[in-house]
Amino acid sequence: MRTNALSTLSLWSTPRTGVSRMQADIARANEELVTGRFQDVGLELGSRTGLAVGLRQKTAELSALRDSNDAASLRLSTSQAALKQMQDAADGTLKVLLGAPEDKRAGVLKDMAAAQLTTLTSLLNTSAAGQFVFGGTNTARAPLEAYATSPASAAKTALDDAFRLAFGTTQDSASLGAISADDLSAFLDGPFADLFDDASWSADWSDAGNAPLTSQISLSETVQTSASANAPALRKLAMAYVMASDLGSSSFSAAAQTVLTEKVAKLLGEASQGLVTLQADLGRSQAAITGANTRMEAQNSVLTKQIGQMERVDTAEAKTRLDQLTTQVQISYALTAQLRQLNLVAYL
Repeated sequence: MRTNALSTLSLWSTPRTGVSRMQADIARANEELVTGRFQDVGLELGSRTGLAVGLRQKTAELSALRDSNDAASLRLSTSQAALKQMQDAADGTLKVLLGAPEDKRAGVLKDMAAAQLTTLTSLLNTSAAGQFVFGGTNTARAPLEAYATSPASAAKTALDDAFRLAFGTTQDSASLGAISADDLSAFLDGPFADLFDDASWSADWSDAGNAPLTSQISLSETVQTSASANAPALRKLAMAYVMASDLGSSSFSAAAQTVLTEKVAKLLGEASQGLVTLQADLGRSQAAITGANTRMEAQNSVLTKQIGQMERVDTAEAKTRLDQLTTQVQISYALTAQLRQLNLVAYL
């Protein structure tokens, strides 16, 4: 018969053998209790882990689109406010023009139109969140160059040159009365109008991109989320203000003044209608974003529920498991303490 040796050290070590493992299990159970989610999703789900990862990726995409929509909504609301101010200014100027006596209209409009042109430039250079909202695809640069500057802007220089070439004089000359109504009409419809065509506008006035900015607002939708300073309505508005402020001299003959003020009124009316169209287009985009956000919230809710069903732990079971493991560790420590008191000296 043979007996194995049993040392005090082995007695002390036995209760502590599983302590490290239990402490790891406690940390795991505690994390699951706090987060409500499996600590190791891959271990728990096995072959279904790919599905859970895919669902989480989809919710991340929806969240990114929602953040992008917030930025687009800010850009749209800022654009709408600016366009409304432009339209109100155009309508107010037209009202003043039509309300003034015919022989006084050119003089009344001159200073008013100059102020409105400055305001128009400021509004078209409006920015939101570091982006110029009327820059089209070029949002990093102010779209419109100021007209009245020192030295003269490119647009002002081009007009002065065109006027001098057509009439052999300047806009503030006392000899403007010699210009006939037909000659002025031909100039306004020809060389002057050419100063606001696509090429001249881009060269002398605008740094904006022609195409408006578009944004993806959902997984399957893309809408226009800005207006460009190159839009025809905005060019007509600038044309009307320049015509009234830099050509609207009371030195013209009565017939020539009538030609000029009638063309200004026509441009203001067309610009106002165009601004209404721009606001309607952006309003449809705002409505589309609101609808997309509502649908994405519903999608995100469904996906979150599916993820929860796959990854959610039973918190009651996790709490029970945590309590049991904590009790076992405490018992282990207590046994270890008692065994440490066992020694031969105590029995001698």
